[in-house]
Amino acid sequence: MYAIFFTCIFLLTVSNLSHAAHIRHEWTLHYAAYNPDGVYRTVISIDDGSNEFKFPGPTIRAQKNDIIEVIVHNGLHTEITSIHWHGIHQLYTPWMDGVSYTTQYPILPLHSFNYTFVANPVGTHWYHSHTGAQYADGLYGILIIEDPNDPYKKFPDLPLIMTEWFHRYAIDQFDILSIHPTEHHHKFPQFLSGVMNGKGRHNCSLIDQPLLLLNMTEQEQNQLGDKLLCVPNRPYERFTVIYNETYRFRLIAAGSEFNYKFSIDNHELTVIAIDGVYVEPYKVQQLWIYIGQRYDVLVTMNQRSTLGVHWIRAAITANDNNQFYAILHYNDTRNGTAEPPQSPLPPNQTFLLNSMSLVPTNVNTDFSLKPPAFNETLTVNVTCLPQDHRCTINSVINKMSFEPTLYTMYIRGVQQTTLPNVFNLKLNDHVMIVVNNFQDFGHPFHLHGHSFYVLGVGKYNASGTGEQTVFDPVRDRHTLNFINPPYRDTEQVPELSYIVIGFITNNPGSWLFHCHIAWDMEAGMIAVFNVAADKIPPPPVNYPLVTDYQVRTSSSNKVQSTLTVFFLIISVYIYMF
Repeated sequence: MYAIFFTCIFLLTVSNLSHAAHIRHEWTLHYAAYNPDGVYRTVISIDDGSNEFKFPGPTIRAQKNDIIEVIVHNGLHTEITSIHWHGIHQLYTPWMDGVSYTTQYPILPLHSFNYTFVANPVGTHWYHSHTGAQYADGLYGILIIEDPNDPYKKFPDLPLIMTEWFHRYAIDQFDILSIHPTEHHHKFPQFLSGVMNGKGRHNCSLIDQPLLLLNMTEQEQNQLGDKLLCVPNRPYERFTVIYNETYRFRLIAAGSEFNYKFSIDNHELTVIAIDGVYVEPYKVQQLWIYIGQRYDVLVTMNQRSTLGVHWIRAAITANDNNQFYAILHYNDTRNGTAEPPQSPLPPNQTFLLNSMSLVPTNVNTDFSLKPPAFNETLTVNVTCLPQDHRCTINSVINKMSFEPTLYTMYIRGVQQTTLPNVFNLKLNDHVMIVVNNFQDFGHPFHLHGHSFYVLGVGKYNASGTGEQTVFDPVRDRHTLNFINPPYRDTEQVPELSYIVIGFITNNPGSWLFHCHIAWDMEAGMIAVFNVAADKIPPPPVNYPLVTDYQVRTSSSNKVQSTLTVFFLIISVYIYMF
């Protein structure tokens, strides 16, 4: 009977999803000596079998509702790992969210994991390691889900993923912060340089070459051979465009520490989407983009330059003098080789500081806080302890369980209650979260498994007393936007401020809510939302338990791939119909 039932579902699913493609990738992670900004260091790279070195990792493109399958082989001999698909909601595939010790056991060295999920929602997304601060070492890439009904599909695509770049391995930097907490408290790594689409340029005269050698293994030093530790004048990423044409830049902030002021000299940016959600067009000259966020912007190429180039800039929000660059080149002008300007950003630029001015065009924003619309109201207070490098939510440092939270929920059928900062939520609750930031620097917060409405942002009253110092959901309700709030999955909580967000718990699973500064996340600024333990779908075939880890052969991967895709199609059918 069950066989007949599943066969019927399968046939119905295939007939209704005949347009969906199966996008398959197979990756091997490994260490490499590479110089994205000219300075050689150890990076984590992805080998996709093309025999072509890729940094960042390979770009994944799919159509809405395609099935994406990525088999990840961990060739990092001394590190565990996992891959998170930032922006993908993983509806009915919570096991594929890629968070070590929350949705899966990490991938052990010389072991593998098969990620299979539906390409949804549409938009500009990215993927990155969600184990420690590994993505600061290069384990990240672009993920684009194309919309068949995209109103802007006629404009050529120019993806741009940007990040600051350090010359010390991430885990070594975090060890320094942990071992000497008082001396290094919040003295995060200083800005050195940055890369756009994996390309940048550092001033080689500033390099401490003995220190670089000290941070490399003997094998990595041997790989360098006679190469210089710093190669000057590395090429910038270059975008060649046609005069009077309009292009769509897909901007991704993949930083581990810094936020950016993005601009293109002499060109206007028209924001059309945030975190995959279309918004009413909004024109600016400078865009503040915070870690984990994505913006789609249209740029019309109507400004030729006598130099042949215009500079694409990302300046650190805290210091305009710390900038990194790419080149915008008009195809009918000379191939300019000018050096980047040694000056702050152009003055008097119109800018977008946060998303509160952006109005969604395709989201149902009838999201009232009037009782009984909201079943849950949560308060999240974030801070970092002055005496050591430990970050907290509600004064508790989150230490994750060795057993993945999602697995515990599924096996026991109940919510996890013994860990700090784990919030148990029912299915289809309307939840409001007040995030208070009592520090003098901001925190970009990302929610897994959902997007959220940004209902309000503001300064708390530091001169007040008691409850008057923070946002009160009843007293301050009138300050929130219930008409057309922005809808996204990552938002900045400014210094000495609060944000109020709302979301619907329509996705059973175990979902992280965390600061996306790598050092803060590693130090414990994490909460977990457990949604509907009794509605969690079963784990995929061959979901690895800690006792089951083994090196998968090619044949076993093929079997796992076939079965996983089969059951995923069934889940898609249930979701769509």
